[in-house]
Amino acid sequence: MKNRKNLPVAALRAFEAAARHGQISRAADELGVTHGAVSRHVSHLEDFVGVPLFEGARNRPKLTEEGRVFGLALTSAFDQIEDALRSIGRGNGDILDVACLSTFAMRWLIPRLHEFTTIHPRFDVRLATDNRHQQVSVDVRILVVPPHAELPKSCVPLFNEKLALVVAPSLVPDRVEDMLTLPRLETRTRPQVWQEWIDATGEGDAFEPATTRIFDHYHMTIEAALNSLGMAIAPWHLISGDIASGRLAAPFGKVDSKYVYAVDAPRPNKAKTRDFVNWLKEATQEFRD
Repeated sequence: MKNRKNLPVAALRAFEAAARHGQISRAADELGVTHGAVSRHVSHLEDFVGVPLFEGARNRPKLTEEGRVFGLALTSAFDQIEDALRSIGRGNGDILDVACLSTFAMRWLIPRLHEFTTIHPRFDVRLATDNRHQQVSVDVRILVVPPHAELPKSCVPLFNEKLALVVAPSLVPDRVEDMLTLPRLETRTRPQVWQEWIDATGEGDAFEPATTRIFDHYHMTIEAALNSLGMAIAPWHLISGDIASGRLAAPFGKVDSKYVYAVDAPRPNKAKTRDFVNWLKEATQEFRD
């Protein structure tokens, strides 16, 4: 059993605030104590761990490399403690925490959230889309399960992802095969998607892009396609509205990528979780075969 009896909790909290702000005075303001109190806590912590955490002039101290690493670790730890407190403290409260990929949130979920909030106005939906969302405690997590991976037992499948080659209608040539020489738009977060589409359609032999343009996130790649910068391979559920409105064309139709979108709800019996998952199933019905 771990013995945490001697952990200097007050000193850890003081140093975390000082490291996060980069200034002891701002940490003192946040904690409601004096500058000297924070300094004493930091000195105590340095004695406890046996390495200096700050260096330089007393009036303008800077984090050491050990202090920087330790500060980041403490911030993450305190964030998880706060998440845990919110999780157990709110019970069946009105805050609904949902985690998903940022492009899914921007291109699909946010434009439809008004439908859920209209039906369930008492729930306040909070989205987590940064790289911390895999670590924080949430009510609902929307996952993308890759091909051949086993669906976690706690998950409910929503739909199978479809892919489509999309391009602005103004760039579609008279002969569809000539379109394959247009600039190719790629995404760093899913660099293999073009090969997935080529393998699924058999269009690889004719594919000779003139140039390649790479974007950091899928929502940027789709926006580039909408603005006639080239052609992209995009998940159908993210661009189906643009196809229907004529803002994008999909000359080759859509193919199954074998990725599965699923929803994971650690506490499925809570009313807010149950209501959101049921709404999510209904809202994604159009993407199920």
